Amino acid sequence: MARQISEIQSLPFHQILGAPLLAIVQGQAQASQATAEFVERVGFVPKGTGSEEDSSGDDMGEMRMLSFSFQKPDSDGNLQSFRVEVPILSLVPIPAIQVKDAELEFNVKVTDIQTFDSKTALTSRDADAGDWLSQGRVEFRAAMGQMESSSSKQRSTELQMKVKMRVEQADITVGQSYLFRLMDQVINSSVEE
Repeated sequence: MARQISEIQSLPFHQILGAPLLAIVQGQAQASQATAEFVERVGFVPKGTGSEEDSSGDDMGEMRMLSFSFQKPDSDGNLQSFRVEVPILSLVPIPAIQVKDAELEFNVKVTDIQTFDSKTALTSRDADAGDWLSQGRVEFRAAMGQMESSSSKQRSTELQMKVKMRVEQADITVGQSYLFRLMDQVINSSVEE
């Protein structure tokens, strides 16, 4: 349920920290979905027969190939015609990005502290457990604070969050690496008759 910012009094601190992290994960998932759609639409010719077997989503169809002809001299110096087929996906960069780092900056005001007893066997105050395991867990409740404007040094009436993100081309996945090796094997060059 959406609430107006002015109505928000306090939330568990982990929710304040978790919400922007969740947004980053959801954004990354959306980017991955766009990459998969690009591979499917650009790299493959859909079967398109409309049968139930084809609509299962398991078979993307035939790999889309770029075909061209060229001539070059053979060992005797005579011009020979060749035909080449290359997978289109091997010629275009696949748009895959990932969030390399993200910097979140926001002010919070701690509004309440709650303690909870731990119910695990490790915190039973056994002599072997030592003092580093606590029986209690502390949870903060907090409200978003207001940020000062850097130019006027006055407080804004709006709650704000600064987000800095650096994205770059994603590392090649194991599946993409395998697909690239297959595309190398599919490249075909043959003498035209």
